[in-house]
Amino acid sequence: MKNLSKTKSDHISICICTYHRNSMLERLLNKIKSQETGGLFNFSIVIIDNDPNGPAREIVNRVKERLGLDVQYDIEPQRSIPAARNRALNLARGNYLAIIDDDEFPSADWLITLFKAIQTFDIDGALGPVFPFFEHEPPAWLIKGKFCERPVLRTGTLLEWHQTRTGNVLLKRKVFDEQGLRFDLKWQTSGSDRAFFKEAIRLGYRFIAVEEAPVYEIVPPERWKKSYYIRRSIVHGYNTYKNSIKGASLILKGSTALKSIIALILYTLALPLGTILGVAWYVKCLEKGAHHLSQLLARVGIELIKKRDF
Repeated sequence: MKNLSKTKSDHISICICTYHRNSMLERLLNKIKSQETGGLFNFSIVIIDNDPNGPAREIVNRVKERLGLDVQYDIEPQRSIPAARNRALNLARGNYLAIIDDDEFPSADWLITLFKAIQTFDIDGALGPVFPFFEHEPPAWLIKGKFCERPVLRTGTLLEWHQTRTGNVLLKRKVFDEQGLRFDLKWQTSGSDRAFFKEAIRLGYRFIAVEEAPVYEIVPPERWKKSYYIRRSIVHGYNTYKNSIKGASLILKGSTALKSIIALILYTLALPLGTILGVAWYVKCLEKGAHHLSQLLARVGIELIKKRDF
């Protein structure tokens, strides 16, 4: 196990991809400034603006000057999450890479908690939970239906690929460099993070959950609309199928197809009941039904939403 009491020889590059979220980005940078290191590492920040006009440049320069942060700013002109992530990876100079979304913010012990977990468990990366954060009181159905909540796993849980994402992660640099792993540009709407982790796990890299290192995702009023969660479910359904199908047996393909057919029928039949049980139940039926419909259509090559603009 690495000696945690040694001097600062480790460096963490915090990678942030941003697109038209300047106020959220400023909040994130303010929170990063207060990160505790315990003398175990230094850190710097890589910001990739996914708009060729560079609308985040001014805010980045202003915050960098005010806070004295070590920040590299660059532009990825191709409108693509995996392309922006890859540009950040290529600019990062740390032997550890953290990835956090521009609409999230961490607590002061975020990085050090993930860093210590990697050393303690002797693994290649650690992923923390993401909790929703509302600046104003949202609709009751949104909270009741838990549409913004994600599973929280016990610290030390060895993750499978379908339990991964890049909204809160710290990885050793070698995960990317030893095998030349990058985010696949074919995943335009979502899913490139899970595809990356699936391949990394296949190659033998190991990742764990760290319950004590959460970040908070801002849920703005634009995401309080029912249509947002249905469209999101359609996108995730398609990409979940594309990620799952690689290397799957015919038996597994058949069983998952049957599961989606049965689920779609049940959620459709439950819709009238949703009008009685309330909005949360009704939207949940629509969301789950949309997910399984999208998976079934993906089997015949139909992608209902080809551009992620929400």
